[in-house]
Amino acid sequence: MRNKIDGRKIEENFFIGLMIVSTAVIFLSLVIILATIIIKGLPALSLSMITQVPKGGYYLGKEGGILNAIMGSLYIGAGATFLALAISLPVVLYLNVYAKKGSRIVTLTRFSFDVLWGIPP
Repeated sequence: MRNKIDGRKIEENFFIGLMIVSTAVIFLSLVIILATIIIKGLPALSLSMITQVPKGGYYLGKEGGILNAIMGSLYIGAGATFLALAISLPVVLYLNVYAKKGSRIVTLTRFSFDVLWGIPP
């Protein structure tokens, strides 16, 4: 009986060690990637790059910025937020105020919300 317990303890310690090594490798990889991005990207970062729109031929050595990418991301985020509120707020109000608690539409809608909440963007 003692050998069986010792074998389990050895196996548990092996997998704990394997988990620690795996975590260290992943964390070190993340640090190396972030350090490379910061070291190579920091010299190119300037206020003019952030506040200007790209000019033609940016990849051919001409000047340019990323303002249109920043503004595009903000527009898409604001539009998605507005659209989500415009659709979901009336549905939630209907479900909580007017719909019967056990009706089929309530069950289907709540199931759909659960599925959507479980899917990453």
